[in-house]
Amino acid sequence: MPHQKQKLFKTLLLLLALPFIVLAIKTVLDIRKGAAGTPADIVIDTAQTQGKIPSSFWQNLSQGGEEPADMIKPVISQVRSLHPELIRIDHLYDYYKVYNGPGNYDFSRLDEAVNSILLTGAKPMLSISYTTNDMAANGQNAGPPKDWNQWYGLVKATAHHYSIEKKITGIYYEVWNEPDLFGGWHYGKEPNYSTLYIQTARAIVDGAPGANFKIGGPAITAYYANWIKSLFATATKNNLRLDFISWHKYSKNIEDYNKDFESLNQILSDYPRYFDIERIITEVGPNPEPDPWYDSKLSGIHLMAMSTNLTGKIHRAFTFEPVDGPTSRSDKSSGWGLITHPSKGQKPKPRFYALQFLNLLEGNQLTSSGNGSWVSTLASKNQGKIQILLVNYDPRGTHAETFPLTIQSLIPSTYQMKTTTYLGRSTTKKITTTTNYREMIYLEPNSAVIIELTKI
Repeated sequence: MPHQKQKLFKTLLLLLALPFIVLAIKTVLDIRKGAAGTPADIVIDTAQTQGKIPSSFWQNLSQGGEEPADMIKPVISQVRSLHPELIRIDHLYDYYKVYNGPGNYDFSRLDEAVNSILLTGAKPMLSISYTTNDMAANGQNAGPPKDWNQWYGLVKATAHHYSIEKKITGIYYEVWNEPDLFGGWHYGKEPNYSTLYIQTARAIVDGAPGANFKIGGPAITAYYANWIKSLFATATKNNLRLDFISWHKYSKNIEDYNKDFESLNQILSDYPRYFDIERIITEVGPNPEPDPWYDSKLSGIHLMAMSTNLTGKIHRAFTFEPVDGPTSRSDKSSGWGLITHPSKGQKPKPRFYALQFLNLLEGNQLTSSGNGSWVSTLASKNQGKIQILLVNYDPRGTHAETFPLTIQSLIPSTYQMKTTTYLGRSTTKKITTTTNYREMIYLEPNSAVIIELTKI
């Protein structure tokens, strides 16, 4: 009898606890579901195009100030093979010794660097920086000018030299490089970036009247909303040209880039005159610090995943950087470059080949849907050839995925399907399809393929 009472008591206790157990289980499942993310279900509509494939998003490079030299010159032919549209350089005045006193300028060294950019087929983005020690009020490189008239004269001469005398069309003039770091500029107090932008933008316009160029900034070390708001307000109040907005971004999490885009969209709702402004990340990579990724295929997969996720949101991203510096930054990585330094063999790294892989996409962009948490796509159609880039990106390197790929609005026929793997080989097969074609695709963690359909 006592045993039956004990059993009954345990049963009642279990019944009372059951709702809490169910809730706990549901919570665990919900957490696990959130961690699992969303699988891909890719759908490509071959009848719906969205204009030219947005190769201008990834065909931009940003060379860092690794050494006071023309770093592009030794790798011109290699860089040319990437079909760059813009190549960015900074340290114009301190590295290339342009300023030799008020009204005394020597552009010969900077000309060499600009000429090398042009020989790659790209246009230059000139990041207007930095004040030299003798120009700065505090006697330090990148410090605020002691005489704004000297700065104005130097910048005006720069714009006149390249946009008028050299007749280079399509130059991007970016006002400073990482002002929150170099020079200690601020958006709301002295030294004030607003003053820097006002003086610099006016000097560029005055130096190159009627020329074809763009002006923008602030090229901050990361996306900071208050800096962006301040520049919009400054340009509006002073009736200044502001053709693009720029910032830098280093993150392995693709969602971080999307959050910046969403924040910028919210700001633009308060500044409708800038709603269509060009949005540019003028330095981009997985990590601002030395990282083994830069010497492995992970940096290439990261670049492709960023491209599939951000095209249509951000106009341009500048891969940092074309060439490694002369010395390794640490024992972890040879540097951020796509190519090792000439003293280390001038060898292309995996991210170099990622840009070539992206460049295989040609023609017009096709409408697509069904990106997941890891797998994303970008598709094109070029004279009847359909190309579909599929990228499986997982920073943890663990997620493999099998997912459906549906290709709609095909002409019923027999097609050759060619699958090319990033840093791998190609395989082909024949398929016969009606209007729609569906196939299950398997991708290993951190892998990418381009599937091409050509009607036989």
